[in-house]
Amino acid sequence: MGFGGPPLLPCSVNTAAGGVQRKPSTLSKRPSLEGFNDLVKGTEAWRQYSGDWEVHKFGGASLNDAGLYKTCGDTLIKECLRDLGPEGDANIPTAAIVSAAGGMTDALVDVVTTSVTDLTLAAEKITTAADRQINITLELVKDKPKYTDPVVANIKKDAAGVSAMLEAVKLMGGVPPQMLELVAGLGEVWSAQTLAAYLASEGHRCEWMDARDILLVPETDGGLGEKGQAIETIVPLWDQSSKRLQDWWVRKFPEETKKAPLVIVTGFVCSTPTGRRTTLKRSGSDYSATIFAKLFGACSVTMWKNVNGVYTADPRRVPDAFPIPKLTFDEAMELAYFGGQVLHPSAMLPCIDCRIPVLVRNIFNPSHPGSKVYGRGDEALRWEDQDDGDDVSETPVKALTSIEKVALVTLSGASFLGTHGVAKRMMEALASASVNVILASQGSSEHSITVAVDEAQVDAAASMLEKTFNLETAQDSEIRVKTKRGCSIVAIIGEGMKNTPNISGRFFSALGRAKCNVVAIAQGSSERNISAVVMRDDLSRALRATHAGFTLSQVTISVGIIGAGEVATQLMMQLANFQSSLQAKTHKIPALAELKTLNIEVRGICDLDKMIFAEHGIDMSNLPMEGQGINLHCPLDKLFSSMAKDKPSNFHFKDTNMEAFENFIDCKRIPHTVLIDCTATEEITNLYQGWLKRGIHVISPNKRMGSGPFKRYRQCMELARNSNAFWYYDSTVGAQLPVMSMLHDILQTGDRVTMVQGSLSGTMGYCLLQMEKNPELKFSEAICMARDAELLEPDPVEDLSGRDAARKALIIARELGMEHEMEDLKVESLLPSDITTAATPETWDAMIKALQAGTDEKIATLMKEAKAKGEYIRYVSEVDVENGSVSVGFRSVDEDHALASLRKGETVVSLVSMRYTTYTPLVIRGRGAGSLVTAGGVFASLLRLSRRLGDS
Repeated sequence: MGFGGPPLLPCSVNTAAGGVQRKPSTLSKRPSLEGFNDLVKGTEAWRQYSGDWEVHKFGGASLNDAGLYKTCGDTLIKECLRDLGPEGDANIPTAAIVSAAGGMTDALVDVVTTSVTDLTLAAEKITTAADRQINITLELVKDKPKYTDPVVANIKKDAAGVSAMLEAVKLMGGVPPQMLELVAGLGEVWSAQTLAAYLASEGHRCEWMDARDILLVPETDGGLGEKGQAIETIVPLWDQSSKRLQDWWVRKFPEETKKAPLVIVTGFVCSTPTGRRTTLKRSGSDYSATIFAKLFGACSVTMWKNVNGVYTADPRRVPDAFPIPKLTFDEAMELAYFGGQVLHPSAMLPCIDCRIPVLVRNIFNPSHPGSKVYGRGDEALRWEDQDDGDDVSETPVKALTSIEKVALVTLSGASFLGTHGVAKRMMEALASASVNVILASQGSSEHSITVAVDEAQVDAAASMLEKTFNLETAQDSEIRVKTKRGCSIVAIIGEGMKNTPNISGRFFSALGRAKCNVVAIAQGSSERNISAVVMRDDLSRALRATHAGFTLSQVTISVGIIGAGEVATQLMMQLANFQSSLQAKTHKIPALAELKTLNIEVRGICDLDKMIFAEHGIDMSNLPMEGQGINLHCPLDKLFSSMAKDKPSNFHFKDTNMEAFENFIDCKRIPHTVLIDCTATEEITNLYQGWLKRGIHVISPNKRMGSGPFKRYRQCMELARNSNAFWYYDSTVGAQLPVMSMLHDILQTGDRVTMVQGSLSGTMGYCLLQMEKNPELKFSEAICMARDAELLEPDPVEDLSGRDAARKALIIARELGMEHEMEDLKVESLLPSDITTAATPETWDAMIKALQAGTDEKIATLMKEAKAKGEYIRYVSEVDVENGSVSVGFRSVDEDHALASLRKGETVVSLVSMRYTTYTPLVIRGRGAGSLVTAGGVFASLLRLSRRLGDS
């Protein structure tokens, strides 16, 4: 409902980005509406002071104890004295609207409701409530009875009056709503007197104003309403209220002065023309502030809260939410309607009528500029002095909000197809049952209509619809009324959404990537709001994903690391460096700039025996160090002790249970989950499909899945392709070298690869190079040197049997469309078949003896023959696409071959395609083995995944 009439007194307001700039009052800047008779002529007594009034509002959270009352009072004094005039004899005319002390209104309501069943207990509760306010007053204004005695006397008088009324409630056996409003409003009456007493005791001219003597509203049915409930706006009787304000002012301040008094006004309460005490209903104190801003002709209203303004999201659910510098009244009302509790929708209407900017600031952080609400969103309603800046186009979605407890009610039936008036009957039925429809979504031609309602009203809504459509449901069993509980609404809001493509796409893509199923959707006709209904369990995840999806915050990823070997510990070291570098770098390097929007939270680490859980993530700076790096051989129990030393309650150390590990990492509060398999076991790869089905992303240097049974590999690939989860396995071949990504690029751009040859075993390449440098060196001795250089696989037999190189070759072959199994490969092993492991000292010795028995001489002979021809022996993995073969073994290559110029620890891959011929192959080379670069490849995959999720 709108407001008839112009502001009581116009004022000149500069609403540029710097906030409110004070200027002398003029009549030219305000809307020229009618309704206040002669009051607009500037004859009001409160207009005798230079400058325009400023109105401040203090809520219950800011007035919870004596210390907070003092904070509010001191803030008010500071704001009032910002401008003392050229001679220091003037101040800013200032009024403050106050709520009851924190929790007081609920306590007073409890007094009345308790009296129905227990009069004695109710009497004790009113005494407790009154004593609390008295104690606050006496603590706030110590040893100054001149100021406190009148307040204490008034509170005691009010408490005695309530006690007398309670007997009537007991006799009636119920609480009249008018009585409930009268008692509930006493908290504001007491609060105003307390704050006024403090200001007066500090030497400031101050009066408290009982709004019940000033503010008149039409007669209502009574009752307080529920907190945050959408109720019909109560429109003040402006003319009568203005006249009463004039009479009050003349009575309280009969003499004119240059310095304006401080006026403390009771929020929430008002009266009807018959004199009945009533209220503006729950959440009405903000409305009181804007009403009095209009009555005073104020140039601004400052809502003092316990937050730094209007946030982009609820910080309790989205930790990265931040204050919005400025937003329009339309945006603020959308936020309020969909659950934002910083400003109540009704409170904005007087300020819209009078073009009064609303500032939302933090009473505990007054230096913060907070948020400024001013202007209109629709082009036809825009004000000539509003300044949206450049943020509308840069950030089309300004904020998101939610309503947590909603339920869906759906009316559906095939026979409704093409039937007129179904929606009308449905809405009328819900209105008759006093059910508030929050959101509506309709299928084609009224075949299916779904509405979202408060969960507390779902039974009433369903019952009324079943009654209304009783005839149709009796005749057609397909016509049904269905309900769905446990839902929540997520809404994105922003003026810049209008005419901006792909807003809906980004919104729903972000929800999909976060594994949040969208149950229903709706878009406001204003185009500044799109809403989606999700399951309540997914709400936090949905909010975080959406917030990050529109780059309003960091992309947060929950990470679990499986395996505690050298690759895993090197990965943790790199994550530690990443965390510290984000704080230190200025991000002037373009490649690093986007990393500032990434938050990697490692929530768990496990090996085959033990697992560590960290509820709020692991601080990598607490990892056990050895020399200049992390101790790569630190067992998990010592790792746990090091991590948990500062925050033991954050960590849990348990026996490994992969199902429990998976459930813990895939938490509800973080939208994206990644499991990193740093093991080399089949047992873990068998879990990949379940993870992908669940929407968990997988990153793996483990080659067992890519080289395992082809059927399992194909199923995993199809799951990754068709689900919302990704499987990154780039580091399985070449570690951090771009072997797999280069293959993808070549194939996706239409080229056809015919041959891939590579030195894919870092161990074998190293050993052959050492033997070329020293012809007297035996292969078994070179293997010992490779072990010392930490180039071997955890089990060296994987290297020397050719299995490791074969797995890499098979992964490449499958990437090129070949459907080979491991047994289809021709692999030349350096070991006899009875040597199956060398992971222990005993088996290592047995392996060396086997090499000495025959392999040393064989390789020496091959190298001598190759040298005689001017060639080199290499252990080559070859994928011949044309002939459909994959092989691994020794091969002699001439000096022009890409593999001939092999260097220490290097992996070389040569690709031949239609574009890159045999004479000019595409060659990729670099360090492609070892825990350091393998971890780097895993980390690079994690960053690529993060960017992909952030762009969704």
